[in-house]
Amino acid sequence: MRFLTKKIKEENSDIIICFIYENEEKRSDVFEYLNNLSNNVLCEQIYKFKVIKGSFQETFEYSINENLKTLIVGLGKKNELTRKKLSQCIASATRRIKNMSKKGSLAIELIDTSNCSNLEFNDQDAAQITLSAARIGLYEFDKYLHDKKQKIETIELLSKEISPEIEQGAEIGAYTSFAMKFAKDLINESAQIVTPKYIANLAEQIAKEHDLESQIYNKSQIKNMKMNAFLAVSRGSANDPAFIHLTYKPKNKPRKKIALIGKGITFDAGGLNIKPAASMLTMKSDMSGAASVLGIIQAMAKLKPDVELHVISALCENMASGSAYKQGDILTAMNGKTIEVDNTDAEGRITLADALCYADKLGVDEIIDIATLTGAVIVALGNNITGIMGNNQKQINKFKDIASRYCENVWQMPILDELKENLKSEIADFKNTGGRNAGTSTAAWFLSNFTKSKSWMHLDIAGTAYLEKTNKETISGPTGVMIRSLINYILS
Repeated sequence: MRFLTKKIKEENSDIIICFIYENEEKRSDVFEYLNNLSNNVLCEQIYKFKVIKGSFQETFEYSINENLKTLIVGLGKKNELTRKKLSQCIASATRRIKNMSKKGSLAIELIDTSNCSNLEFNDQDAAQITLSAARIGLYEFDKYLHDKKQKIETIELLSKEISPEIEQGAEIGAYTSFAMKFAKDLINESAQIVTPKYIANLAEQIAKEHDLESQIYNKSQIKNMKMNAFLAVSRGSANDPAFIHLTYKPKNKPRKKIALIGKGITFDAGGLNIKPAASMLTMKSDMSGAASVLGIIQAMAKLKPDVELHVISALCENMASGSAYKQGDILTAMNGKTIEVDNTDAEGRITLADALCYADKLGVDEIIDIATLTGAVIVALGNNITGIMGNNQKQINKFKDIASRYCENVWQMPILDELKENLKSEIADFKNTGGRNAGTSTAAWFLSNFTKSKSWMHLDIAGTAYLEKTNKETISGPTGVMIRSLINYILS
């Protein structure tokens, strides 16, 4: 997909999305342009005949002529517009018209933030949010469908003037949207294709295409690094594990070094504690963290920040077989700490333990992991809020602020020393589960024992990575959650 910034009269699309506010007489430059093309009919329809009032997500479709249609979208009251509402409006609007363009091109008005003193964002933010949200709304996975519809391949961002700030926001929005699409495509693909080896090969291709450093470890090499916890989870599968490490380095000395770890269980059957059939249905998505970090490092390679970024994932399947690891097994992680297996379906934290130990050896300033880790986070926060935990409150506060600025919900949950009682083992340093109570925080406390970093942050996306039902912004299926926030966090 191409993303272009254009002055209004340079547009070359057959559909234009234009915005109006509720009970607001002042009209935008894009609206005036469309109204002139319609010989004032558009203005009469909306402001005389009141076909729509401009309330939040209200729409009116109108054919300007045989070659151009417009979708007028209500933003609601001007003093109530937020970043998230703008994103929701754009995503739902593009979803509505995604198969209507004959030319495969769509133009979207960039709202004028200079006339909205109450808005907490500027033109650069609006440009980024607009393009990211448009790609969210236009997303569909039709690889295996016989009948494919015309897709929009070009998005034009329309503004009276194109400033450097708008160009920069559009660039970040474009590469963010690419990272989200990459991750969602990879998650949507079937687990019969997306094996650990498949992702390892894909990581190598990404490294070559973007001139990244790469280290891809096979089963023998993983064993030599003493990642015995990770290896144990992989034992039940016919597909060998793989461990990937890609590195982006800026040309000059980096101002910061960050390790980003994505959970990479390419299919989770639960091991010998096998999942019920209904719970297993979407477990191809248990590698959402790995898919996300691979998308993010590609965006970084294009945006070229002055930050060194290490992307890491321990890739394997968690299957049930005669060779699978068992309840009661004692596993030794890379840092020498031992784990009693209480439940084989709490495998993600076991693989992340070795990944965190590995990241510790890189000498980075910060470590962040993103993982579909606990069902407990869904019970606590539902399907629209990501749980965030860590050991550095300054880091967490910064990330929470950025997530709110780029339309993603996070909520901090505690990691308390008292939780160690939940994981107490008589024969090992820890058990891998601690019962139903405080399950999300207990899992995070477990992970905290496998990193020495003073700036470690854990994102539990078990509830937000894959949706059963479409919400105001995202269709059902993989969401690419936290990619927007992590990209902007790294850039900051």
